[in-house]
Amino acid sequence: ETVWLSPVFAMRTEKFIGHGAFHGYWVQDLNRVEPRFGDEAKLRELAEALHARGMKLVLDMVWNHVSFDSPLVEAQPGYFHPQLPIEDWNDPEQLVNREVHGLRDLAQENPEVHAWLEQMSLGWIDRVQPDGYRIDAVRHMPLDFQAEMGRSMREHSPRPFFTLGEIFDGDPVRLAESWEGGGFDSVFDFPLRYAMIDTFCNERPVGRLGAVLSADRVYEDANGLVTFLDNHDVSRVMSEGDGEA
Repeated sequence: ETVWLSPVFAMRTEKFIGHGAFHGYWVQDLNRVEPRFGDEAKLRELAEALHARGMKLVLDMVWNHVSFDSPLVEAQPGYFHPQLPIEDWNDPEQLVNREVHGLRDLAQENPEVHAWLEQMSLGWIDRVQPDGYRIDAVRHMPLDFQAEMGRSMREHSPRPFFTLGEIFDGDPVRLAESWEGGGFDSVFDFPLRYAMIDTFCNERPVGRLGAVLSADRVYEDANGLVTFLDNHDVSRVMSEGDGEA
């Protein structure tokens, strides 16, 4: 059994243009625990308690961006891509090199940025010893960067370590390509999630679900997919269809 935490790092807590900041993805400081959650000692205590029960801890790692008002923006302006919004969500170049909803976009191709993110991530392994990282916003970062980071984490960790990629894509072929390119141990099964919602909540033919399950052959090992019905980025399943899922 595994506990996956939302980002625990110091974060913006005030609303922005009416949107709440409870989710934790508006990171202010990747090297510090959000004070509302406790401190680093408490996080380490949680990891130790889980391990004592034969359980695992996964931390949510945000490598793509920081909050619009993170101190890092002023301290290291060269760490970021130009402030341009994504206008075409089907353009791979824009997805990687532009900002997601106004969040300052880190330039992972910059060796200094790569080294900084690696240092932050290895530091949490040293101090807390999690069993893996869930990688946020995979589509918005270079896959070779993510593959290199995963190798570094696995080589450094004293425990077996895995990476779980959030590849927000309903196309099995693209999901398989990104899974392989990013070197992830697991990825979320977004194609199956969309098909289950269509079939069980929105009265689409059951063949929709069958087609997605049939596409499992495009993956090297479909057993590595993580099945889910909803999460913080999509509509909750009970709000789909007639609300009686």
